[in-house]
Amino acid sequence: MSIILAIGAHYDDIELGCGCTLLKHAEKGDKIIFAITSSDEDRTGDIHTRCKEQKMSAKIIGVSKILKFSYRDDLIHEIVGHLDALSPDIIFTQFEFDTHQDHKRASTIGQAVGRKKNIITFLYDSGSAYNFYPNIYSIIDWPSKSKLLYCYKSQIECGAINIDVLKKKSAYLGSLVSDNAYAEGLTVRRMIYDI
Repeated sequence: MSIILAIGAHYDDIELGCGCTLLKHAEKGDKIIFAITSSDEDRTGDIHTRCKEQKMSAKIIGVSKILKFSYRDDLIHEIVGHLDALSPDIIFTQFEFDTHQDHKRASTIGQAVGRKKNIITFLYDSGSAYNFYPNIYSIIDWPSKSKLLYCYKSQIECGAINIDVLKKKSAYLGSLVSDNAYAEGLTVRRMIYDI
């Protein structure tokens, strides 16, 4: 069993970028932990509503714990220290080139935790990254991805999540590696290719 640490700035970021990949990890028996680094960001909706939506999605995935941090009160080095103590084997975090300042901060935190040699670090795009060119593709089941995304009713209603666009994106990523497939795209920062 591996310990998987998935880091996102906001409550829906992880599911947007790598939710179905994490679902596959959970089905394999890995322990999934979420860390939300800007849990108090309220520009796209009530934080309590968004937290409830995250809990619904996390239950589907099989997340064992959701850690919440404040972008106002928690310093990066304090968050990194807290996450270091979890001793993750694999980290999923946001891609560093992003137009949203909270996403950049989450990426900085994730890559700092992933600095140790024994940790594999994957980066994902939650919708506002630029110069993101995946080099790892995870084939997914679209109905499962859709189920995770529909947990975020508030974000769909305000236009922050567009299911049709995300389905097309997943189909495009899938088309790069397989016929009639959907995929989530990732970049790997460092890993051992063990044959």
